Amino acid sequence: MLFVGYVGVASLCFMMIGWIWFAPGSCSTKYRASESEAAAFSDGFVPATLITKYRNHWGVCVAHVLPASVWSAIAPFQIHPAARRRFPTIHRYAGRIFLLISAIMTYGYYMIHQRDLHFHANDFPTIPRDEHTSLWLNYSAVPGASFQLVEHAGAAWFFYTAARSYLAVATSKRDFSSHRIWTWRHIAAGLGVALQRVFLLLHHVAFAAIGVDSRKPERMKAIFSDSLVLGGLFAAVYCEMCVRRLAISKLKSP
Repeated sequence: MLFVGYVGVASLCFMMIGWIWFAPGSCSTKYRASESEAAAFSDGFVPATLITKYRNHWGVCVAHVLPASVWSAIAPFQIHPAARRRFPTIHRYAGRIFLLISAIMTYGYYMIHQRDLHFHANDFPTIPRDEHTSLWLNYSAVPGASFQLVEHAGAAWFFYTAARSYLAVATSKRDFSSHRIWTWRHIAAGLGVALQRVFLLLHHVAFAAIGVDSRKPERMKAIFSDSLVLGGLFAAVYCEMCVRRLAISKLKSP
């Protein structure tokens, strides 16, 4: 399970690096997609504006999107046991950079919120922001609730896990076991967004298999929302299973 988890982390991180720098987008100077290129790339799975909307928001690019590629490059190294043992100094300095980037990315999310660039506000203009945010759940049925609160919770958890990971070894106690667990949780929190892309594709494939049009705006929006939630939940649950496996292996060791 731990090996499969590591392969999954590395694969998703490499995918995100490629996605940020080489896929049609609005932040990378390597490839800034035109409207027609964005529409072709999105292929009806998501609105083209989801790909191009940061074009005039370089603060968001610099504080959120582009740092995510550096985060993705560091993450597999930080949790590789042999790399940690062989290069402890690099591991320590990379960990500090990792925390800094996590803080910057969290601030980048704050900028997205301040500019109201959430997908439910910006990319589905014909649908009220709190409608069709799930295929199964009605967030607005709970007083004061909205899908935006789900996004806020994800961003808060992302930063909290990074802080807990750092604080575990920043004091004189230097709790390396807690540090490892919170690092795993932090990486799982970040890769929920990468897994969203996987669940997005699975949703559309499933709808196509049963002959249902998944490219109507109402379904696209609900699928995008549900895929983000499912990606985060899958990553969190798998991470906790790995934490439990680690605890059991320690109990069994002499």
